Amino acid sequence: MGISILLPKNYLVSVGLVLILILDLSVNLCQAQSSAPNKSKSRPIPWSRLSYQAKSIFGKVTTDIHFATLPIEEMAHLLIKDPEGNALLALGAGIVTVTVQTNINPLFGSSERLKTQSWCNPKDLAALQRVRLRRGKKIWQKSYRFMHNGVYHLRKKPLDKKGLELPPEQWTTVEEELYQYNGKGLGCPAVLEPNGLLYLLSRIDFMEQKSPISLCVFNKKQLHRVKIFASGNQRLKVNYLEKLRDKQIRKEETADATKISFQPYALVPEDKEPEEFSFLGLKGDFDIYLDKVSNLPVLVSGKISTLGKVDIKLQEVEF
Repeated sequence: MGISILLPKNYLVSVGLVLILILDLSVNLCQAQSSAPNKSKSRPIPWSRLSYQAKSIFGKVTTDIHFATLPIEEMAHLLIKDPEGNALLALGAGIVTVTVQTNINPLFGSSERLKTQSWCNPKDLAALQRVRLRRGKKIWQKSYRFMHNGVYHLRKKPLDKKGLELPPEQWTTVEEELYQYNGKGLGCPAVLEPNGLLYLLSRIDFMEQKSPISLCVFNKKQLHRVKIFASGNQRLKVNYLEKLRDKQIRKEETADATKISFQPYALVPEDKEPEEFSFLGLKGDFDIYLDKVSNLPVLVSGKISTLGKVDIKLQEVEF
């Protein structure tokens, strides 16, 4: 049975004092292997920013996504240390960064602002770190440092209302958790984080994949296996702005799109409640539609807890 423990800031953190979350998986789950995409079909990503919006009778959500590959020397100081000293190191000369900013404005209830920054290795997209900042009814910052055998989780909150005016680095309510799993034993040569899926999607020609791709992705507290496959074609009306240097072009047309389906399931024992997978605020299964000509992800479709079923449509792309 998996167990986790929260430690206050002034508690002595060491391997002996941190109670590990162990994924005691069944034989069937252990036999399900991760399958990587055909690397020979990978291609460079020509855009640096994607902007999306979704509207329904229950509210509106906007999402901005930024891609970049930065030199290791510029990013290394941002990677936090884990208590075990077993954190993954960057491989190669650069680190892929994905920054996602989401604003959820429901018709009823509190608005939410979420900012997630992810760092991963460009070769296999193995996650190095993820930092999530939430402001709304709940306010917190959650950092995830990926290790060879699991994930170190650091959670910060402001102590009081005065603390809301301070940057997260100065928040004094701190909790720590350590999750451990046997990635290799589960057939996970690399563990990704959710935002890495969109980066991967932009680099792979899924029409050239002869079988579904299966990847290991750590979400909030649990490791998930995500099945990815092309599930059909659809003609979609698109309306977005292309930005390239000093030029702007409005794309308002009908596009032929490939529907890529994502089906996650948690790798947890039967006696443990599986968490719901989260991607860009969506919960559970979701679909992304790729324009066959530009390979742009023009539509993301799924469920948001406060808005129900939503279609998040591309509004702007910056090259």
